[in-house]
Amino acid sequence: MLDLSRLEKVKHSSGKIIAACPACRAEGSDRTGNHLAIFAGDDGSFESGRYTCIRHEGDSDHSKAIFALVGVIDNERQPLDHQARREYAIKRQEQERIEREQKRLTKGIQDNLERKLEPYLCDSWRAELFDRSPMSLDCIDAMRHDFLKCMFPQDAVLWMGGVYDAGKPEHRANFKTCKEWLKLETLPPRIAPAHFREESFSRTNENIIKKPFIIFECDEIIGKEPSTDTERERNKQLTSALALYAIDKLGLHLRAVIDSGNKSLHLWFDRPPQSAMNAIERMILGLRIDANPFRQSNIPLRMPGCIHIDSKKPARLLHLNHISQNESI
Repeated sequence: MLDLSRLEKVKHSSGKIIAACPACRAEGSDRTGNHLAIFAGDDGSFESGRYTCIRHEGDSDHSKAIFALVGVIDNERQPLDHQARREYAIKRQEQERIEREQKRLTKGIQDNLERKLEPYLCDSWRAELFDRSPMSLDCIDAMRHDFLKCMFPQDAVLWMGGVYDAGKPEHRANFKTCKEWLKLETLPPRIAPAHFREESFSRTNENIIKKPFIIFECDEIIGKEPSTDTERERNKQLTSALALYAIDKLGLHLRAVIDSGNKSLHLWFDRPPQSAMNAIERMILGLRIDANPFRQSNIPLRMPGCIHIDSKKPARLLHLNHISQNESI
């Protein structure tokens, strides 16, 4: 059975549920959120019903990937005795308390977000990021290669390609070492922020051997989706302030900033210790950080120069911090 509370874009439609497919999203697809279909079971509930991905119908591996991401074991629905019911009630009450506390924390951060970021706001925020960049970013044509050289060890196996270039044996060509990628004159438009196993052809979590970065992307840090040039600029300005806030208040190490070419910035930070990750996880909704890029290291992110499908503008590298030989990330 699936945990419906962990699904995104859930819609009820003619006796079934339509939602975003977690496995497709992990691969960087299903942007519209309608690949997963869940049908009512014999007892009338959707929790016990059959599910399928309409883009990968009959693909058992894809179904297993869905279950691995949002599945729960039903324990054959054995009736609970008095003690088990009491333990379940206590556990549920604790979960509800945690959820209420999380909602209060999220609301408190959101209500004061612009006040928190105000000390870090700058009208010339692009120049500020350029000035803080340890690496020179003068040569636009070299930005993709410079990004790879500065961000990844030579022997790290990286995925690069288009959004859908993963999941089939022929996609092994999209997994190369950083050194091999750098030999190519032209690099693909997207990259996943992880190190993968050799001989991988899919970006599934099972193939990831290292997650060196966390990504902050804020499509709606202004409180809604930007719809005008002024709102898009304000959205990116606030995200640049968030980068400085994260350095100052959260103790994060900024590696790179990429302007997506539309409404957002991608902030690449070194992954902090797990205790800090747990604390930041509780804050991401309050800081209006998009959950998927933060939590998943296998999604395809724009490389410098990648043309945005909506704005037709290229992504631009605004800040780059070289990994030294003595660092291990």
